[in-house]
Amino acid sequence: MSAPSVAVAASAPARILPPDAAQLALRQQQASKDAVAHAQSLWNVGSREAAIEWMEEVVATAERAVAAGATPATTRLLVLPVRELARMQLAQSHPQAVWDLLTRLEPYLGNQADLWAVRANAAQRLGRHQDSVHAYMVALQSRPNEQRWLLGAAVSLAALGQLTSAAEMAEKARAVGSVSKDVLAYLRQTGVPVKD
Repeated sequence: MSAPSVAVAASAPARILPPDAAQLALRQQQASKDAVAHAQSLWNVGSREAAIEWMEEVVATAERAVAAGATPATTRLLVLPVRELARMQLAQSHPQAVWDLLTRLEPYLGNQADLWAVRANAAQRLGRHQDSVHAYMVALQSRPNEQRWLLGAAVSLAALGQLTSAAEMAEKARAVGSVSKDVLAYLRQTGVPVKD
Protein backbone atom coordinates (compact mmCIF):
# COMPACT_ATOMS: atom_id res chain seq x y z
CA MET A 1 0.00 0.00 0.00
CA SER A 2 1.45 3.34 -0.93
CA ALA A 3 1.52 6.33 1.35
CA PRO A 4 -1.12 8.92 0.67
CA SER A 5 0.06 11.91 -1.33
CA VAL A 6 -1.19 14.24 1.40
CA ALA A 7 1.40 12.84 3.79
CA VAL A 8 4.16 13.55 1.31
CA ALA A 9 2.96 17.07 0.83
CA ALA A 10 2.73 17.64 4.57
CA SER A 11 6.25 16.42 5.15
CA ALA A 12 7.73 18.73 2.52
CA PRO A 13 9.21 21.92 3.97
CA ALA A 14 6.75 24.79 3.98
CA ARG A 15 7.65 27.68 1.75
CA ILE A 16 8.00 30.81 3.81
CA LEU A 17 7.23 33.94 1.91
CA PRO A 18 9.40 36.97 2.67
CA PRO A 19 7.53 39.68 4.52
CA ASP A 20 6.33 42.62 2.55
CA ALA A 21 8.97 45.38 2.60
CA ALA A 22 6.44 47.93 3.81
CA GLN A 23 5.33 45.68 6.67
CA LEU A 24 8.95 45.07 7.63
CA ALA A 25 9.66 48.81 7.64
CA LEU A 26 6.59 49.42 9.83
CA ARG A 27 7.67 46.74 12.30
CA GLN A 28 11.17 48.18 12.44
CA GLN A 29 9.79 51.68 12.99
CA GLN A 30 7.58 50.42 15.78
CA ALA A 31 10.51 48.58 17.38
CA SER A 32 12.52 51.81 17.25
CA LYS A 33 9.67 53.74 18.87
CA ASP A 34 9.30 51.04 21.53
CA ALA A 35 13.03 51.19 22.29
CA VAL A 36 12.87 54.96 22.71
CA ALA A 37 9.77 54.65 24.91
CA HIS A 38 11.62 52.14 27.11
CA ALA A 39 14.57 54.52 27.48
CA GLN A 40 12.22 57.39 28.31
CA SER A 41 10.53 55.31 31.00
CA LEU A 42 13.94 54.52 32.52
CA TRP A 43 14.79 58.23 32.35
CA ASN A 44 11.52 59.26 33.97
CA VAL A 45 12.05 57.01 36.98
CA GLY A 46 15.52 58.45 37.53
CA SER A 47 17.62 55.74 35.85
CA ARG A 48 19.34 58.27 33.62
CA GLU A 49 22.57 56.38 32.99
CA ALA A 50 20.66 53.16 32.27
CA ALA A 51 18.49 55.07 29.78
CA ILE A 52 21.58 56.46 28.04
CA GLU A 53 23.24 53.04 27.94
CA TRP A 54 20.06 51.53 26.48
CA MET A 55 19.89 54.23 23.80
CA GLU A 56 23.58 53.76 22.99
CA GLU A 57 22.87 50.08 22.33
CA VAL A 58 19.83 50.89 20.21
CA VAL A 59 21.82 53.43 18.17
CA ALA A 60 24.72 50.99 17.73
CA THR A 61 22.32 48.32 16.43
CA ALA A 62 20.66 50.76 14.03
CA GLU A 63 24.04 52.06 12.92
CA ARG A 64 25.20 48.53 12.07
CA ALA A 65 22.03 47.96 10.05
CA VAL A 66 22.56 51.19 8.14
CA ALA A 67 26.25 50.46 7.56
CA ALA A 68 25.34 47.02 6.18
CA GLY A 69 23.09 48.58 3.57
CA ALA A 70 21.99 52.17 3.81
CA THR A 71 18.52 52.68 2.42
CA PRO A 72 16.09 55.49 3.16
CA ALA A 73 14.15 53.09 5.41
CA THR A 74 17.18 52.01 7.47
CA THR A 75 18.41 55.58 7.71
CA ARG A 76 15.02 56.69 9.07
CA LEU A 77 15.37 54.03 11.76
CA LEU A 78 18.53 55.75 12.96
CA VAL A 79 17.09 59.25 13.29
CA LEU A 80 14.66 58.74 16.20
CA PRO A 81 17.07 56.91 18.55
CA VAL A 82 19.92 59.30 17.70
CA ARG A 83 17.71 62.28 18.46
CA GLU A 84 16.69 60.79 21.82
CA LEU A 85 20.23 59.77 22.77
CA ALA A 86 21.54 63.24 21.93
CA ARG A 87 18.76 64.85 24.00
CA MET A 88 19.58 62.68 26.98
CA GLN A 89 23.31 63.25 26.71
CA LEU A 90 22.87 67.01 26.52
CA ALA A 91 20.55 66.93 29.53
CA GLN A 92 23.31 65.10 31.41
CA SER A 93 25.90 67.68 30.28
CA HIS A 94 27.73 65.37 27.87
CA PRO A 95 28.15 67.68 24.85
CA GLN A 96 31.32 65.94 23.69
CA ALA A 97 29.46 62.64 23.40
CA VAL A 98 26.75 64.38 21.35
CA TRP A 99 29.32 66.05 19.12
CA ASP A 100 31.12 62.75 18.54
CA LEU A 101 27.87 60.88 17.83
CA LEU A 102 26.46 63.39 15.37
CA THR A 103 29.77 63.92 13.61
CA ARG A 104 30.28 60.17 13.19
CA LEU A 105 26.76 59.64 11.88
CA GLU A 106 26.66 62.68 9.61
CA PRO A 107 26.89 60.58 6.41
CA TYR A 108 23.72 58.72 7.40
CA LEU A 109 21.74 61.56 8.96
CA GLY A 110 22.08 63.91 6.03
CA ASN A 111 19.94 67.01 6.24
CA GLN A 112 18.10 66.37 9.48
CA ALA A 113 17.80 70.03 10.44
CA ASP A 114 16.97 69.44 14.09
CA LEU A 115 19.99 67.15 14.50
CA TRP A 116 22.23 69.77 12.91
CA ALA A 117 20.87 72.24 15.47
CA VAL A 118 21.58 69.80 18.31
CA ARG A 119 25.10 69.39 16.93
CA ALA A 120 25.43 73.19 16.87
CA ASN A 121 24.31 73.38 20.48
CA ALA A 122 26.82 70.72 21.52
CA ALA A 123 29.61 72.56 19.68
CA GLN A 124 28.59 75.80 21.36
CA ARG A 125 28.75 74.18 24.80
CA LEU A 126 32.23 72.90 23.94
CA GLY A 127 33.36 76.39 22.90
CA ARG A 128 33.69 75.27 19.27
CA HIS A 129 31.94 78.34 17.95
CA GLN A 130 33.03 78.07 14.31
CA ASP A 131 31.65 74.51 14.22
CA SER A 132 28.52 75.76 15.96
CA VAL A 133 27.94 78.49 13.38
CA HIS A 134 28.46 76.01 10.55
CA ALA A 135 25.98 73.53 12.03
CA TYR A 136 23.37 76.22 12.72
CA MET A 137 23.74 77.47 9.14
CA VAL A 138 23.15 73.97 7.78
CA ALA A 139 20.06 73.63 9.99
CA LEU A 140 18.79 77.05 8.91
CA GLN A 141 18.96 76.06 5.24
CA SER A 142 16.00 73.76 5.87
CA ARG A 143 14.18 75.98 8.36
CA PRO A 144 15.36 79.58 7.86
CA ASN A 145 12.90 81.08 10.36
CA GLU A 146 13.68 78.86 13.36
CA GLN A 147 14.20 81.54 15.97
CA ARG A 148 16.17 79.40 18.46
CA TRP A 149 18.69 78.52 15.77
CA LEU A 150 19.02 82.10 14.59
CA LEU A 151 19.76 83.16 18.17
CA GLY A 152 22.15 80.25 18.67
CA ALA A 153 24.06 81.30 15.58
CA ALA A 154 24.09 84.89 16.86
CA VAL A 155 25.61 83.79 20.16
CA SER A 156 28.39 81.80 18.48
CA LEU A 157 29.06 84.56 15.95
CA ALA A 158 29.39 86.99 18.87
CA ALA A 159 31.82 84.62 20.59
CA LEU A 160 33.90 84.64 17.39
CA GLY A 161 33.91 88.44 17.39
CA GLN A 162 31.71 88.64 14.29
CA LEU A 163 29.45 91.21 15.86
CA THR A 164 27.82 92.54 12.68
CA SER A 165 26.86 89.03 11.56
CA ALA A 166 25.62 88.28 15.08
CA ALA A 167 23.44 91.42 14.97
CA GLU A 168 22.01 90.35 11.59
CA MET A 169 21.07 86.94 13.01
CA ALA A 170 19.50 88.57 16.07
CA GLU A 171 17.46 90.87 13.83
CA LYS A 172 16.26 87.90 11.76
CA ALA A 173 15.21 86.23 15.00
CA ARG A 174 13.33 89.36 16.08
CA ALA A 175 11.55 89.47 12.73
CA VAL A 176 10.16 86.00 13.51
CA GLY A 177 8.80 86.97 16.93
CA SER A 178 9.64 88.51 20.26
CA VAL A 179 13.04 87.65 21.72
CA SER A 180 13.69 87.26 25.41
CA LYS A 181 15.08 90.40 27.05
CA ASP A 182 17.69 88.20 28.72
CA VAL A 183 18.97 86.95 25.36
CA LEU A 184 19.12 90.47 23.97
CA ALA A 185 20.91 91.67 27.11
CA TYR A 186 23.43 88.83 26.77
CA LEU A 187 24.10 89.71 23.15
CA ARG A 188 24.56 93.37 24.07
CA GLN A 189 27.02 92.39 26.82
CA THR A 190 29.10 90.53 24.24
CA GLY A 191 29.18 93.69 22.11
CA VAL A 192 26.50 92.84 19.58
CA PRO A 193 24.76 96.04 18.44
CA VAL A 194 21.13 94.95 18.84
CA LYS A 195 18.38 97.51 18.75
CA ASP A 196 15.86 98.00 21.52
